[in-house]
Amino acid sequence: MAEKLRVAMLGAYPLDTAHINGGVQAAYSYLVKGLAMTQDLDLHILTIRPPNYSGADRVEQANLTIHFLPQYPRFERLRNYHIYQSIITQRLAKIRPDLIHAQDAGSDALVALRTGFPTVITIHGIRLEDGKHYSSWIKRLRVYFDSFLTERYVVRHARHIIAISPYVTSYFTDILKPDVDIYYIPNAVDESFFNQVECPDKQIVLFAGRVIPRKRVMDLVQAFEQVLHQVPGAALHIAGETNTEPAYVESIKKWAHERNLDDRVKFLGLLSEVSILQEFSSCSIVALPSAQETAPMVIAQAMAAGKPVVATRVGGVADMVGEDSDRGLLVNVGDIDALATTLTRLLENPGLSQKMSQNGKAFAQKNYDILNVAQRTIEVYHRIACKEHKVHA
Repeated sequence: MAEKLRVAMLGAYPLDTAHINGGVQAAYSYLVKGLAMTQDLDLHILTIRPPNYSGADRVEQANLTIHFLPQYPRFERLRNYHIYQSIITQRLAKIRPDLIHAQDAGSDALVALRTGFPTVITIHGIRLEDGKHYSSWIKRLRVYFDSFLTERYVVRHARHIIAISPYVTSYFTDILKPDVDIYYIPNAVDESFFNQVECPDKQIVLFAGRVIPRKRVMDLVQAFEQVLHQVPGAALHIAGETNTEPAYVESIKKWAHERNLDDRVKFLGLLSEVSILQEFSSCSIVALPSAQETAPMVIAQAMAAGKPVVATRVGGVADMVGEDSDRGLLVNVGDIDALATTLTRLLENPGLSQKMSQNGKAFAQKNYDILNVAQRTIEVYHRIACKEHKVHA
């Protein structure tokens, strides 16, 4: 039997995979689950220890080992992550991986590239574009700093990149190395989304994601007020954390309250995986009116669950939904009237909605199946390990 390939994965891995915060964590968690299911790897997860965690620094799970690292010291950004570099280098010296897989073009990818081990980087988002939509100038400044000193450095120096969408490479095309190897692999979706039991149509519109300005949730609430004129029995469920931009959240709640929408618009907060699955099961439509996205996990999850999508024509969204697709419908950013009309059209036309649901699910099964994505990723690992071995032979 051939020796297993030893892979070290760097990124913000959730301590409890039943409680996932955000699309990147979900994508990372699902990929790790798929890789562990194949039993083809000696898999090591290196991740920052969560606040208030008092458990062991090394935890063995099914076919993988999780290594918890100390929290960043203060001002680590200004030191260009050199203390974190030392911690990672010491851990990797013990693990001795064949290659590193870093999640996103941030600090983990930066230190991975500097270790000298063969490294592949999955780029989940465009930090500079995402950061433009923070309400705080301090947060925007921090993101710009991270983008120019970390993200763009990583993209310029990466020899191997996994792109979850063609949008990633089209955005960074001017700074990619001429000889960079690009592997197009979408994010995996957990099988639990594919296995949802269809509930009777309750005319629920679901938004799942962080309630932040970039997601333009206010646009959705304002559009939904128009929807109620045509579909008075409809409801809007907003599932996602509300702590990042509390002032923005309060402005939405105030607007809805002033228009007597409290019983129609529900803020559910950050949900467990079980609870979010229930929301996907009971909703009629998944809506994402964002100003910026790369390849949003919520769209892949919606299609896996057999739900039509209404989203904005930004980033890599059209690659998922399709400009003239029957998997969902696209509107322009900020066009509240078009968003309202499109949501109403689907709520009033069960036949059209059902057709989109079926086609979306078939697309998801072809592209987002967890074992298929895991196997494609393992093939990339072997190609990189073989190529790097030849280079250094």
